[in-house]
Formats: sequence, C-alpha cells, structure tokens
Amino acid sequence: MIHIILFGPPGCGKGTQARILENKFGLVHLSTGMIFRHHIKTKTSLGKLSRYYINRGILVPDKITTNMLNIEIKKYIQSKGIIYDGYPRTKNQVFSLEKTLKILSLGRINIIFSFGIKKKLLINRLLKRGKTSHRDDDSDIITVQRRIEEYKKITSFIWDEKKWKNNKIEINASSSVKEISFFIEKKILNLNI
Repeated sequence: MIHIILFGPPGCGKGTQARILENKFGLVHLSTGMIFRHHIKTKTSLGKLSRYYINRGILVPDKITTNMLNIEIKKYIQSKGIIYDGYPRTKNQVFSLEKTLKILSLGRINIIFSFGIKKKLLINRLLKRGKTSHRDDDSDIITVQRRIEEYKKITSFIWDEKKWKNNKIEINASSSVKEISFFIEKKILNLNI
C-alpha cells in the first residue's frame, strides 16, 4: 500500500492535486479539512468540537485529529494507497501516522510533496476561496493570517528530520495546476505502484 503526503500551507493547492491523483491512480483521498467540514455540516459532536478551533484559524488538537483519521484509515485498508491532504500537521501526528501504519501492517510513508508558495499569493488565494466556497476559515483576513502563522510556527518544519530527506520533494506551488500534477505524477510513477 502506498502512502503519499501532500504538505504545505492552507490554500497552496494540495486539495486540487489530491483530487487529480485520486482519479489518475485510483487512490483514496483523505482530507482532514473535508472530514472536519462534513462533521461540522452534519452537526456531530466532533463537528461542534472542531468548529471551535477551525473558525479561529487554529489547529484542532492532535488527539481529536489523529483519532478521527485512524477511523478513516481503517475504512480503506484494502485500497491501493492513500493520499493525505492536510495531515500530519504536527510532529506528534507524524509519529501517530507511522505507528498506525505499522500496527495495521499497511507499509510506510513513501513520498512527501512539500508545496512552497509566497505568503502574499497564499493570502489572495485563501480570501478568493472564502468568497467562492463560503468557508468560515477563509473568509476574513485575520483568520487567514492566523492560519498561515500557525502553519509557520507548528507545521512548516515537521518533515525536516534527516530520516525524511530522501522522501521529501519540493514543489513550486505557484506553477500551474497542470505543471504541478505532471511533476507529481512522474515522481509517483517512479515508485512503481
């Protein structure tokens, strides 16, 4: 089973690329954001809990996120592979994912695509997305800036350890959707899935 991480700040294009990969390779797309928003929309207890954090532009605590994701991973143990979009976001979440994959004998993290993009472009993208998708966490400049700061402070360095050096591939997220997906597809095909 293959495990692909799409990593980068909110609004850098991870979701778009995950959907392209899902269709192209028949992989499962797990987006923590989409899962949380589904729970918020259907007013589950997880939704009520996560809404508090998401609407303030801060990360949902590790324990809540990890438990939710582990339930999702177990649903897809027969699949060809999983694309993780928006997870892991902390060092603890990296350890938890590795542990879960090991316990369930699902292999290991194969490749990490790290999306890099300039802050100004990111802010514009998020505010534009907020207008079109009516997402609370993208609708005002203060929340958007807080989300980017949270990413910089907590998430941006989680794959910097030496052990991930050969798994991590940098991507210029300001390139076109087509260029990025072509680049990613090439790298995935090299994994021989």
